[in-house]
Amino acid sequence: MKSFLIYSSTASTSPKIGDLKSSGRIDILLHSMISALFASNTFREDVELHLFLMGPPNAPRHISISYEEGNTISKKDLKKLIEIALRKCKPGEIKQVHPGVQVDDNTIEKFIEKNQENTYFVLDEYGKHIKHHLEEGKIEVQKNPVFILGDHEGFDKQTKKFLKKNTNRLSLGPQVYFTSQAITIINYELDNI
Repeated sequence: MKSFLIYSSTASTSPKIGDLKSSGRIDILLHSMISALFASNTFREDVELHLFLMGPPNAPRHISISYEEGNTISKKDLKKLIEIALRKCKPGEIKQVHPGVQVDDNTIEKFIEKNQENTYFVLDEYGKHIKHHLEEGKIEVQKNPVFILGDHEGFDKQTKKFLKKNTNRLSLGPQVYFTSQAITIINYELDNI
């Protein structure tokens, strides 16, 4: 199982999402969800996705999505799924909102601290290339690697400092990609192991 953690400092935490761009670039999260969770006409059973929404008015919000029997998530309903999750979130509770979908008010830092058995990789242009990590055996699918990506704004100073101490830096090369494209590349590399 591999996991993707997508951090958005601007994504709205209001349960009513209007225009995708003016709602803190929710469109970036939707594209990332499609890249992480779907392959052609199938749901990826080997991926867990975590969205960390840090925009107003109710931050933080953490939505996790993974394959579960009976999961009826489709690409066209992802915005609605985020709205439902945001509406059902209760402070201090983990709430299941759909098969395989949970929401809580955890931050990315709390998530990493609670799950220290995982190996974390943060996308960083100065990191070691993904092919080197694969060759060195640092990324092994059976060891549940976790890949952390930011949206167009990246990470705030405090989060960046935390990630620097607690993760491995990983690069996809000199070209800068959209978050959703980076997820597709990582899935491709791991699919070919």
